Amino acid sequence: MRPMDNDKDFQDLGKARRKGLFGRFNARLNDALETSRGSAEVARNVVAETAGTPQATADDLAMRRAKSVSPKKMIIPEGVIIEGSLTGGSETEVGGRVDGHITIEGRLYLGPSALVSGNVSAGSCKIEGLVEGKVECSDEVELAPSGRLNADVIAGKKASIAGQVFGNVTTPGVLRLCNGCRVEGDVRARSLVLEDGALLNGTCSMRPPSQRNASKK
Repeated sequence: MRPMDNDKDFQDLGKARRKGLFGRFNARLNDALETSRGSAEVARNVVAETAGTPQATADDLAMRRAKSVSPKKMIIPEGVIIEGSLTGGSETEVGGRVDGHITIEGRLYLGPSALVSGNVSAGSCKIEGLVEGKVECSDEVELAPSGRLNADVIAGKKASIAGQVFGNVTTPGVLRLCNGCRVEGDVRARSLVLEDGALLNGTCSMRPPSQRNASKK
């Protein structure tokens, strides 16, 4: 091979090597540009989405915080007087005096010293004190021996009376009149359990409300 041809071959080899280096460099540069461009697009999308999202107000934050807090038991101790109605959604215990109505979604306990001048509405209720108004519970009503009701009683599922009731007692479930109780009024229930020593001064009806309404037509 002639020297001139040998030099030409070295020159061509050098050009090919430089071309390969530049090709790899360009490929890396293009990858970097594509990556940066994708990151920029993602960033722009995030900014756009964030800008379109309404900012939470103080009221929204307060509502979220209230929903995340589990309900706690409310207690009205003995000696406390509430002038007005009492409303709550959690379990409530009253040992004082309430000059108004009581509306509780959960369970209500009226202690021996409790005095309520208005109506009582709750999920279930145990009464050891005095209630002047009507008592209505969606589940169960339990009147202890020390309890006294001066109005009608309505229990959604069942009722147990061991104290004194001066009014009517109604439940679509089981009504138990315990030993020593006194009921001055009519009682209506699906079934009646009358213990020895219970006093009932009134009529007793054990027909379902649908049958009673049908008989009146």
